[in-house]
Amino acid sequence: MRERETVTSTTTCLIEEPAVLDVLPVGTEVRDADGDTGTKTRDGSWKVAGFPWGLDPDWFTFPVRVVRPTRETAQLVTDLGEAGRVPAIMAELRSIVGEIQDRFDKQAADLREIRGESGDAPRARLAELDELMGDIHEEDSELLTAVLERLEALVGSGHGGA
Repeated sequence: MRERETVTSTTTCLIEEPAVLDVLPVGTEVRDADGDTGTKTRDGSWKVAGFPWGLDPDWFTFPVRVVRPTRETAQLVTDLGEAGRVPAIMAELRSIVGEIQDRFDKQAADLREIRGESGDAPRARLAELDELMGDIHEEDSELLTAVLERLEALVGSGHGGA
């Protein structure tokens, strides 16, 4: 098994905001501006000496540096450390989730309207139900394609391509 290669300099691993700490891999060790060191745990909190419970990322005094970062971690920190990158990613993800929820709510309402109170579509509306199900499948396929393109743009924009 090959050991992960570490980056010798921590200058590329300067973190300015707690949101970046949220996405670091489990086991990552960081040192804050006050000299406190913490390690990312499986539950997403940070284990810091002297505290019997996990701490949130905003506990640290920023800026924070990654201790002995791997190349992958250094690249992740660089990508997310660009000015405004994390808030922009989160805004885009919230937008995507909102669009998916809106589409789901519309589809569910359309299905309820055809099926009526009993939950079963009357024989006279089976063709309409079949057409709606086909439309839903097509809309969902188009939405999935659009979501993938938007996510690829988010991931690829820091690398010059995915």
